[in-house]
Amino acid sequence: MASQGVVRTRHRRSAFVRFWADQRKWTPYLFVAPFFITFFVFTGWPLLRAVTMGFQEVVGFAGDWEYVGFANFKEALTDDEHVWVALRNFFYYVIGSLVTQMPAAFALALLLTSRNLKAKGFFRTLFFIPTVVPGVTMGVIGAWLFNQSRGFVNQLWLAVGGAERIAWGSLPRYIVPTLLVIAFWRWMGQHAVYLIAGITGIETSIIEAAIVDGATGWQLARYITLPLLRPVFAYITITAAAGSLLMFEVPFIMLDGGGGPGGQGWFFIPYIESMAFDQFRFGYATAIGWLVFALSITLTLVQLRFFGYGEAK
Repeated sequence: MASQGVVRTRHRRSAFVRFWADQRKWTPYLFVAPFFITFFVFTGWPLLRAVTMGFQEVVGFAGDWEYVGFANFKEALTDDEHVWVALRNFFYYVIGSLVTQMPAAFALALLLTSRNLKAKGFFRTLFFIPTVVPGVTMGVIGAWLFNQSRGFVNQLWLAVGGAERIAWGSLPRYIVPTLLVIAFWRWMGQHAVYLIAGITGIETSIIEAAIVDGATGWQLARYITLPLLRPVFAYITITAAAGSLLMFEVPFIMLDGGGGPGGQGWFFIPYIESMAFDQFRFGYATAIGWLVFALSITLTLVQLRFFGYGEAK
């Protein structure tokens, strides 16, 4: 029996030695190891830590953590009015963005795919440029445009007969409209580029057959182009809603930290940043982040259902 154990041990050791002796077996693992290591350090471990942080809170200045259960989630949903302000502003912002940007982007896409338009590449680039401008730059530009004393919007307002300059950044009712103006300028061109790609992907035979049947330009857009672009519109609305949940730079800069007048300018990410790095409530900020994650999943499923994806055929 002892001899059989020795033989088995030698066999296992020889298999291990043979594995390392054959470079072709362990080399692939060597090449993929940096990805898995960095993924675990910068993504996997923070994600696992965030799961527990939502149920904890920092105690004192020593950095000790105390388990508080669902207290953070309960506070966010019942006691913190700023969370509900952020939710309200988010819905106003995403609905306003879709209502203003989608029709304009569709009309622009139809114009930039017209056979009679010259220099299409130039105009497509011109409208797409604001998309690649950093969010910080957009926030600085927005703060200048809506500045009360020297902003362009107030100068334009006075030029068309306005009685006095408007304090855009000091009145809660102007918070979302001013952000929607910046969002329209920044994202409408990108939506148009997606729609242009969708329009150019439509079979020309379909368009030609409709023209032969006597369809007008409006009928082509309404009954042919628009229904065929449903996947593109689904993608735009889903990404626009997700982007609205994650917006940070523009409201943070334009609203002096994100809170705005009377705390009525909060959006989710600026508020999470404020709770974590201004109030040092890391556990509470993490709990709000998980609520935002749940909201994003819910909205995505609702939008997919609205566009008919995931239904039995």
